[in-house]
Amino acid sequence: MDRVVYLISDLHLGPGREPATDAWHPLEDFQVDDAFGAFLDRITALANGAPIELLIAGDFIDYPQILPELGLTSPANTRGTTQAESVERTRVVLGQRPELSSGHPAVFARLRKLIEAGHSVTILVGNHDIDLLWPDVWALLFDAIYSPGASGILQRETFSHTIGRAGRGRVYVEHGHERDPENCFGDQMAQPFAEDGTGVRRLKRCYGTLFVDKVYNQLERERWFIDNVKPISRVIGLGLKNDVGFTGRALALILKFFLTAGLPPRRAAAVLGEEDTWPQAQRNGPALAQAVDDDQLHDYLQRRMADPAFRAEFDDEVRQFDEGDWRQIKAGVTRQPTLDKLAGVQPRGMVLGDEDVEDQYHAAAREVMQLDSSIGAVIMGHTHEAIDGLVKPLYLDDNRTGYYFNSGTWTPHLRDRPGHRYSWDEIADAANYTSSLTYLRFVPDAQGVYRVELHSWAAEM
Repeated sequence: MDRVVYLISDLHLGPGREPATDAWHPLEDFQVDDAFGAFLDRITALANGAPIELLIAGDFIDYPQILPELGLTSPANTRGTTQAESVERTRVVLGQRPELSSGHPAVFARLRKLIEAGHSVTILVGNHDIDLLWPDVWALLFDAIYSPGASGILQRETFSHTIGRAGRGRVYVEHGHERDPENCFGDQMAQPFAEDGTGVRRLKRCYGTLFVDKVYNQLERERWFIDNVKPISRVIGLGLKNDVGFTGRALALILKFFLTAGLPPRRAAAVLGEEDTWPQAQRNGPALAQAVDDDQLHDYLQRRMADPAFRAEFDDEVRQFDEGDWRQIKAGVTRQPTLDKLAGVQPRGMVLGDEDVEDQYHAAAREVMQLDSSIGAVIMGHTHEAIDGLVKPLYLDDNRTGYYFNSGTWTPHLRDRPGHRYSWDEIADAANYTSSLTYLRFVPDAQGVYRVELHSWAAEM
């Protein structure tokens, strides 16, 4: 008998509460531990003794925002933490380092109880918790969640997970970050580790994580909202137009993103020859600022760089760019966007493409279902935008109908106001945020064909 499956994603568990004040840590995005426990109580009660599966489809833990100082220790932008550093971050979120921060021990205790009751938990790796691929990290997490002798199963999936055994109506799940140039690692997460140039083995670091490590974490302490707005480009555009508080290091990283337009390194390497790189003589702050076409941003940079301390910090970060960074800049500088485009003030079609053109997530879902006729629905998370696939089905080439769902997030997000473009001041207003606590429920029929339903635990509590 196929079991009922519940899917949640993008919880982003962080450091928890600060020990001195018991207040939430400034970088904590998950503040609904009790609601999570109540959710598990409810779905186990509905199961009425039958085994269920809980699938956490990526970004369960927000590693870059736990012990954020570790994100600054790598000598290479393309490399993140060591295994030992990721283990320390895991100890914090598990609640094993209370002198540093509380973590979320109640969440892991409740998952352990779920497995002890004979239910199963599958954890899919996302871009914010690629650390789970370290053997020692997974062993530590496994010991915290799995109860020896329990009949339930705890498993980790690197890239994707498929639900069901029927000849049709199966459900395919991936986190979705590999479809995003800003947050992909490549190779479907098959090779997550590499040396950093000094002989130290580290996690690979995508551009989005680098941005969190070097920009978001230092700004979010004062601007709590910047990590709750997607995509990154919108925050950059609105921030540069409305907020002068960026440090020299942060602005250097932002400018690199601006000039490369999020071009992934692998694509840059594929289209450029060895000679197609930024000139050595122009690998400095002033030359980089001069390459900016947008008049408003150009003038802003010139004003900020008149401050010697700011310029020194800016130049120091620019000197950290590696050859791959300069090659991306060479490839992207001729098609750099305007501030208005990044900020999203133009009509939606001009920013994201024609409304009739599928985004990369819908297109990927279509491709998955056309390659495997047994797949009837594709699930992703990552973007934090909950999507009910039943509302707008995908019509496939072989006359089948498929469905793409996005599971949303358990972190605060801007309220959905169709047709409304939030200003910088509105983005900074907590009244414009809500936590929907969305989840998906997969229910099989007698033949094992799954139907997917989008729910909101916030509305059901």
